[in-house]
Amino acid sequence: MIVNFEIELDGAKFRFHTMNRVRLQLYQVYVQHEGKECRFHVQAGEDGLFKIVGEDVCPKPYQHLESTFNEAIHKLGQVA
Repeated sequence: MIVNFEIELDGAKFRFHTMNRVRLQLYQVYVQHEGKECRFHVQAGEDGLFKIVGEDVCPKPYQHLESTFNEAIHKLGQVA
């Protein structure tokens, strides 16, 4: 089953909410940035790697974490 989860990176808490309970495909990610909650999406490509969709929506200080988001989703996003 695909699950929601939270991680802390670079002093920020990221909440991952799945958009598909059957397979790893798309997550909404929430983070507090400059006193406001921001939401952006990470989606699996044909290669199975998760990429930030619409980088202009993801706050710039966190864009470099894209590969870390991918690793976290593959590690924490699915339970047997």
